[in-house]
Amino acid sequence: MKCKNCGSENPDGKKFCGDCGKELGEAPVAAEGDPGRKCSSCGRDLDMETNVCPYCGHWVKRSMFG
Repeated sequence: MKCKNCGSENPDGKKFCGDCGKELGEAPVAAEGDPGRKCSSCGRDLDMETNVCPYCGHWVKRSMFG
């Protein structure tokens, strides 16, 4: 799904854009994130490219070392 705010592509079913954090307008589905990387706000699995949790909209702090 393409974000109407920034134009970046997001997996179908996500609620918030993984780049800019704006709401995408659809209910989220189960995450297929990388094991061990979770949102500190809602606890859902996240992929490594995510800046914003697609489920709760929380900004994700990226580690410099991956």
